Amino acid sequence: MSRVITVLMDLPETNDSHRYTIDALGHAIAATGAPITFSVVHTDSRPRLRDGVVIGPGSPYRDPAAAEAAIQTAREKGIPLVGT
Repeated sequence: MSRVITVLMDLPETNDSHRYTIDALGHAIAATGAPITFSVVHTDSRPRLRDGVVIGPGSPYRDPAAAEAAIQTAREKGIPLVGT
């Protein structure tokens, strides 16, 4: 069963930090062979968190309250979280 990681990031795809974050996740998945997929979503989309969360670089966020809510939800529900 594949795990789904939510990457919460508002930077445009052309931004170096966006590209490097996505590349690092791709390399880690490839190196481990882990059954993981990830989805990049913006803070103002109020994403559903599943198996893990990466809070990407690039504050200020479009919706800082949503980013904080994602962190709180991850903590309260025991969802793994990485902040950059």
